[in-house]
Amino acid sequence: MPTRRSLLLFGACLLFFPFCKGPQRAQPGEAPVVETDSIFQHIFENRLAEVQVQRPKGFAGVEPDQKDQRFSLVPVYYATDRLPSGKKDPYQFFTGNPNPWGLQFGKCIVSVPRIHELGELERPTWWKLEFSEKADRHMVLKEVVPSQEKDFFHDLRWAGLQADRREALVFIHGFNVSFDEGALRAAQIAYDVSFQGVPILYSWPSQGSIVEYFEDGKKNAGTVPNLERFLKKLAREGGFDQIHIVAHSMGNRALTQALVNLAQEDPGHRLFGQVILAAPDVDAKAFVQDIAPLIYQTAQNVTLYASAKDKALLLSKNINSGPRAGEGGKNLVVVDHIETVDASLIDTDFLGHNYFANTWLLINDLYYLINRGWQADRRFLLVEQKDRWRYWFF
Repeated sequence: MPTRRSLLLFGACLLFFPFCKGPQRAQPGEAPVVETDSIFQHIFENRLAEVQVQRPKGFAGVEPDQKDQRFSLVPVYYATDRLPSGKKDPYQFFTGNPNPWGLQFGKCIVSVPRIHELGELERPTWWKLEFSEKADRHMVLKEVVPSQEKDFFHDLRWAGLQADRREALVFIHGFNVSFDEGALRAAQIAYDVSFQGVPILYSWPSQGSIVEYFEDGKKNAGTVPNLERFLKKLAREGGFDQIHIVAHSMGNRALTQALVNLAQEDPGHRLFGQVILAAPDVDAKAFVQDIAPLIYQTAQNVTLYASAKDKALLLSKNINSGPRAGEGGKNLVVVDHIETVDASLIDTDFLGHNYFANTWLLINDLYYLINRGWQADRRFLLVEQKDRWRYWFF
């Protein structure tokens, strides 16, 4: 049964419904046209299965635990240049310090409870008198299994062959995020958008502390060569038909610089499918002048999600004394070859301080973007004009 929250969202979507505009004509080989009067039904039917935590067959490794049907297991492969702690506890497996020997590889196992709600990352909270995690109520990082680089890419290729779709979804976290938090969020995003390929976490050595913004910035800059090498090798040796990338907040600094380097090294070579820049904590002027003209060449499509409510961006704007590329509202960045979606009007703390994937409307949009490859004018968004460019909003 849908939750109370689902019913409220149902009502909210009904309010938006009259203004939604779908594609007018399906091109050869594309999905059938969804008429305006059936848009909400189409969305609701597609997403109800996710609300009830019923996963499609073939989602890489995601299936109910054989011993306990109260949760499902999600394998998340990882590459990180964090220094290992030497501890076996998965929540303390990696530190916030850079690894002088470069990248480490492996796989995490994350459990998702059957009661999981779309867009939520269920963790113990003291105000609910929850003082320990329980797999039937919370998302849990059960295991971190390191591997050698050669074995890692062998396992990735095998996982891709086992999946319904031979695709990878790489998640790059932002500032103030520990390794375990990144692994949980990577699993939640892949699970919620029903990604039927292989989820991968790239974790750079963030301190996981809100007071370490400058230190995180230095470490983020230091991870660029490692991220670039990983993405190149993933494209070359991963065996995937498509590689999608989602980066959030400060994670976009490393990603955009790596993509700039790749574009300069091999102009016009589109290594990636969907590249999603969520609330990028990147200087807006540098993004418009130096970054955007290059990074679009590396992917089939680049989407920028912006919000005027993102706490991390508000902090960054004050610290850096200048607008950021992920800001919504009057400072919205709209440029050629990149689709901008302004989420400032969503009535939640949308991109929030830590992460962006906590909103039903955004999860739904990501679902069609990642799984269908639909560009913004085919998804269920409203359109607006800024100067000579279009942008979209919820």
